[in-house]
Amino acid sequence: AHRAGVYLMEDYDPAKRPLVMLHGLGSSPLVWARLSNDVWGDRSLRNAFQIWHVVYSTDTPLLVTRRRIARYLDRAFEILDPEHDDPARDGIVIIGDSLGGVIARLLSADSGDALWSASFTAAPSALQGDADDVRMARELLVFAPYPGIRRAIFLAAPHRGSPLADRWYSRIAHRLAGHRADEMQSLRRIARAHPHAIQPALRQGFQAASINSISTLQEAQPVRRANESLLPAPGIAYHTIAGRRAGARPEGDGVVPLASALLPDAASTSIV
Repeated sequence: AHRAGVYLMEDYDPAKRPLVMLHGLGSSPLVWARLSNDVWGDRSLRNAFQIWHVVYSTDTPLLVTRRRIARYLDRAFEILDPEHDDPARDGIVIIGDSLGGVIARLLSADSGDALWSASFTAAPSALQGDADDVRMARELLVFAPYPGIRRAIFLAAPHRGSPLADRWYSRIAHRLAGHRADEMQSLRRIARAHPHAIQPALRQGFQAASINSISTLQEAQPVRRANESLLPAPGIAYHTIAGRRAGARPEGDGVVPLASALLPDAASTSIV
């Protein structure tokens, strides 16, 4: 978390498209070493793209992480393009591995009211509570695609959750993973002051601020079930890459089932 942010692998070029890479749960940008080298080793790709690695804490809930990464990108562009007119702003390609792939999809999607309705029984305008807490809830649950994303690539991403998130060792990890995100404290205060504004299935989790990255990958988690329907917005092409391991049950790579990794209407789908 202390190193969280956007890291450029070479000097910023206002004309090159950012290739934004999001690592997975408990991982780091080192997972992208070979891919980064392959991009640099191809003259046409290196002339067209600049590699941006994102470091982020992977123990926070998906929607908290989505908001934070959007802010890291905002900060990068504020520093690199304060005039808001560089071609690099329009044409971002975002690629995510595992958990990073789910976040990449959410950064490419328009939430509408799907996530809000899965969490609250009252409309945003009717929600009572501290103004800053309500604003935070809106930022977490109501969002548009990140400006400039034109293509998304998802590698073994558990868009519909993973059965491993319900296993005994995941329950232990869930207890150890962070529950202190400031964003979750805003939801906690709203849930404690106005419990009937929270959907019953989420009320206890919000009141205890006990939701983290592992619990938001559980197949039955209500907000995760709502977000699985959010596909990249029109105008953003997306691609899925998934693994199939012999003998894996359910069918998949042994961690992410194919049924969770594959998305309808993808521009391309590759099963390895």
